[in-house]
Amino acid sequence: MFKSVDMSQRKLCRLLREDKTIWVLYLDIVKFQEVEFRYGYKICRQILDEIEREINQTIKQQRNLYLFSHFESRGGDDFVVYFVPGKNISWNITEVIEKWITPLETRFNHRIRKLVNEKISLRSGLAQCSNEPTRSPDYLLYAAVKEAFLLNKSEPDPNFFARRQEIAYLIDDPGKHLKAAFQPIIDARSGEVFGFEALARIPNSTCFNNIADLFPFAEKIGLLYPIETLCRRQAISSFPQISLNKERLFLNINPLVLIDPEFGSGNTRKLLNEKGLTPADVVLEITERSSIEDYSTFRDALDHYRNQGYLIALDDVGAGYSSLQSVAELHPDYLKIDRSLIKGVNADPIKWALLETFVTFSKRIGCRIIAEGVETAEEMRTVVQLGVDYIQGFYIASPGFERPILNPLKEILSPTLRHKSIEQNSILSMVEPLPLFTVHTLVNEVEAYFREHPHLWLVGIIEDSRLVGVMQRDRLFAALGTRYGVTLYLERTVTILMDTNPLIVEDTTPLEVVSSLAMQRSGSQLYDGIIVANQRKPVGMVSVANLIKTMAERQIQIAKGANPLTGLPGNLLIDQEIRQHLDRKTTFGLIYVDLNKFKYYNDKYGFQQGDVAIKVLSEVLVNSSQNLAEDSFIGHIGGDDFIIISSPTGLEQLAKEILHQFEQSCLQITGSEYLSVALAGLIINPDHSSTPLLVSERAAQIKKEVKAIGGNSYILR
Repeated sequence: MFKSVDMSQRKLCRLLREDKTIWVLYLDIVKFQEVEFRYGYKICRQILDEIEREINQTIKQQRNLYLFSHFESRGGDDFVVYFVPGKNISWNITEVIEKWITPLETRFNHRIRKLVNEKISLRSGLAQCSNEPTRSPDYLLYAAVKEAFLLNKSEPDPNFFARRQEIAYLIDDPGKHLKAAFQPIIDARSGEVFGFEALARIPNSTCFNNIADLFPFAEKIGLLYPIETLCRRQAISSFPQISLNKERLFLNINPLVLIDPEFGSGNTRKLLNEKGLTPADVVLEITERSSIEDYSTFRDALDHYRNQGYLIALDDVGAGYSSLQSVAELHPDYLKIDRSLIKGVNADPIKWALLETFVTFSKRIGCRIIAEGVETAEEMRTVVQLGVDYIQGFYIASPGFERPILNPLKEILSPTLRHKSIEQNSILSMVEPLPLFTVHTLVNEVEAYFREHPHLWLVGIIEDSRLVGVMQRDRLFAALGTRYGVTLYLERTVTILMDTNPLIVEDTTPLEVVSSLAMQRSGSQLYDGIIVANQRKPVGMVSVANLIKTMAERQIQIAKGANPLTGLPGNLLIDQEIRQHLDRKTTFGLIYVDLNKFKYYNDKYGFQQGDVAIKVLSEVLVNSSQNLAEDSFIGHIGGDDFIIISSPTGLEQLAKEILHQFEQSCLQITGSEYLSVALAGLIINPDHSSTPLLVSERAAQIKKEVKAIGGNSYILR
């Protein structure tokens, strides 16, 4: 027996060296353990004997079709059949199941019809083995059997051989068949492109219309390493053609490939150097869709790449394996939140809370959040509001082979609008998700929703995406609780009970305005929820209780931080304002304001007159800013020192306006001939090393220079 097998193997190897093709078929019985449980070992032994007889007889009857064939039992219900097709065979490998396995299964079931009272099904895996000069025949046969075994244990794929052939073409000529598309990732504060994710594309593919099918299939046939290597090379080669200003390249890396010898050998770094890139320009996206079994080894590999300068992103967070464990073990620089959590986040309280938690969590551990798969304006507003750092998705731009044109995002991402509406005093800063139903929804559906979500008290009713009314929890149950309420309302649409005149405010409305509008309502509506919308499209809701609490806290903070003489924000709020601009990484203008020789004036005319001069200067600063730079921040550092934070454009014009207004205002002040103001202006381009202390030191140096000039003067750097 063993001698026969050995001789057959030697003959297969010889035929392979002669460039003959070998088909390797791996067979077993579907759910054989269950068959054995039902019929017992003795019957199953007879079933296995019968299938061996049928395979041997079929091979014998068809021997004229093959140059050589061989059959092996692998133990239990596993069998391997080798075919070397000859010239007489009229079908190819894609027809083996139809021409060989199906008839075999029919004849085999006919043989065992007296043993069992059910049909026994066969499962197959089929691989093709061809000669490769760089591989030994033994290895090639072993690889083919292994591939057939893996295919046997996986789901049937009718396109298997066509897909395998397409991958062969791709590997042989990647320049012709494989391209890299790029999707931008933007900074959530500035709207500028931060980087691009490289995405593999096969433009003329007939088998991989969904590119997500490529990598699992390549892994199944043992070609994941070469496919990912080719995709990586193509992405690096194409990236310089679409990138500007040190934008980062995000490369998807399967955890199984991170120990790829080619990737670790320096070939990737060499290609980066050829394209004018460095590892610091690259972010390795570790996909969460493949489990990481040995974190210790994997972390060592990551550290190796980190030491070279690569940054690490954890991809598909929230959709794959062990998200939190991966974060804890791998310490990524970026967390990419999966589309499954982003989809509908604007209307889903659970997703809202999860994303908010991830954002807060990321700040605690020092990494950045990327919201992936943003596809609607509502999702965009929500992720911006919740404070993600970067955004990617079709709403911004689709993947493309050239540098894309971004969709207009000014209304959502304008730094001035964001700063004014979200970080300062907009109602958007405290909005909660608003569940939505259409006007065609029945009352019983909303009633069931409220019962399933006992903490929700308000839902919105929309028609063509626009809000037309709301349903309050207490009023719904009050209506249903009347004598005929259930009969009258339960099976009718929500329009019969909805409130068609709720308080609706735009998402940029200041808190103070919303508070005033809410308190002007009638007594019966005083504590109804407030709807926040963007051009009648609902963004979320705010409870009156939260509004009152926020307003009280805000007033306390303002009182704590305000200068008692001028009422302008003091040092605490000034520091917060500068930090916000630095964190935003956007260019801004700053003017340091100081009265010249104020100590002499104060000593000569008394502190009361000195306070008058300081108040006049503060009014000049406020009026000038309102006239020319409405969104400016004016702070009172103390004494006669002030600071203005504004847009970098028009900073010189603002300085001239301040000097002009101050000269006019001083005419009404005693001792005006001794009063003049020095303005030290500078434009800040924040980087990672920028701090409020460094900004103040730069401003102090310029102030020293301008005060040396004397009189009403300014310097702008």
